[in-house]
Amino acid sequence: DEQIKVRFVYIDFIFKNSTAVKKISKTFIDKRKLIIKKSKDKEEKLTKQKSDIISKQNVLEKTDFEKKVVSHQKEVQEFQNKRNNDLKDLNKTNVKMTTNFLKKLDQIMLDYANENKIDLILKKETLIVSNSKLDITKDILSIVDDKIKKVD
Repeated sequence: DEQIKVRFVYIDFIFKNSTAVKKISKTFIDKRKLIIKKSKDKEEKLTKQKSDIISKQNVLEKTDFEKKVVSHQKEVQEFQNKRNNDLKDLNKTNVKMTTNFLKKLDQIMLDYANENKIDLILKKETLIVSNSKLDITKDILSIVDDKIKKVD
């Protein structure tokens, strides 16, 4: 009569509390704030530029005024495209780093299961009732923090 060795792990807890994910989150937030700050500075400059163009409407020749308006609109469009692309790139990088972290976490759990002769590891999130003695979350978190120092 062979016993099946089962354990469970709380993935969300590991994800929220691991040092590596905290670094990923901090980097993402810092870079996002920087993009937003640069955007606000550029928006202010463009708003001032627009006001300046409008104030000269009656002074400039019609064709010169129209050229300035078109030029300003083009600059605004380029700014918006760049900001959107920067945010999109940042989000792609964040998704990539998160995916790489999860791959490393999977490998850690596979190694842990092999070393401890565990047949099945379940996600705590899917369990209705469980015995806390079967919880390996803290063990896995400790290994994650020890082995995953950086995520690319």
